[in-house]
Amino acid sequence: MKRIYTLLILLLIPACVSIVYFDILKITPKTINFLYNSNGEIIKSSPFPPSLHALFGVDSGSKNMLFEVLSGYRITLFLIIIIASLSMLISIFIGTYLAFNNKNIGFYKYFSNALFYIPQTILAYILLQPLLYETIDGFSTSFSYRALYNIIILIILMTPTTTILIKDATLYILNKEFISVAYTISPSNFHIFFKHVLPNVTTQYFIVFLRISFQTLLVMTHLAFFKIFFGGTKVCYGPACEITERPSINELSSLLGFHSNELTTNWWTFYAPLIAILYIFIIINLLSKELTYRFQLYK
Repeated sequence: MKRIYTLLILLLIPACVSIVYFDILKITPKTINFLYNSNGEIIKSSPFPPSLHALFGVDSGSKNMLFEVLSGYRITLFLIIIIASLSMLISIFIGTYLAFNNKNIGFYKYFSNALFYIPQTILAYILLQPLLYETIDGFSTSFSYRALYNIIILIILMTPTTTILIKDATLYILNKEFISVAYTISPSNFHIFFKHVLPNVTTQYFIVFLRISFQTLLVMTHLAFFKIFFGGTKVCYGPACEITERPSINELSSLLGFHSNELTTNWWTFYAPLIAILYIFIIINLLSKELTYRFQLYK
């Protein structure tokens, strides 16, 4: 358990630091417009690469990428936790109902299996692009509306396959011999679920939750490369626009997609959010493997 707690702490520390810095203390990071030499002379204007003055470098807008990434980390982690949690709750409700009632879900299963072959990113793009990509007349909806719509679509895409996993896990426990004995004591499905099924599938719930979190962040990252940023893509249609598409908020995947065009020039602006996203991916994957190992050990 120490390893699990350590991984959770490593996952939450950047978010906690970000919340304290930006939300509690409400500190606004200073822009770094120029780089000076030892004599105080200007030697370069932004952007400039990582240095002791800016560990992750500075972008063309004179923003310190360390603070940009730190600010986006808490937003991204909050979003994937919310989406994965709501998807899990819906899947647990539907999957448990199907397992207890032993329903024939052939059509539902075929539909959910299709999502394994049809990339969720493509479906998300089709459903999100009309609302999230700003038209020449501007957005027709508020940021709150677009963000909520974004979350709902991602939940809908994550739920079908998750429901099948929950249903199969629950049905596996229900087919155990001790469940038949438990029914002779209490015929209530609620009693059977809370007293006998839930204690045996809790670890699996956490494993599935981590996998949904991983998949959610992966889809958000893919969408960002298509310039579909969370909450909306601000688009400049004027002839003098230096940057055509901008994210509405500094969420990590949006930062990654926003700076992807600078990979061959100001490469550090791309790698800064990429490192943060890979950090989340690695910790989630390690947590999932640790829980899977413990589940198989005590199974």
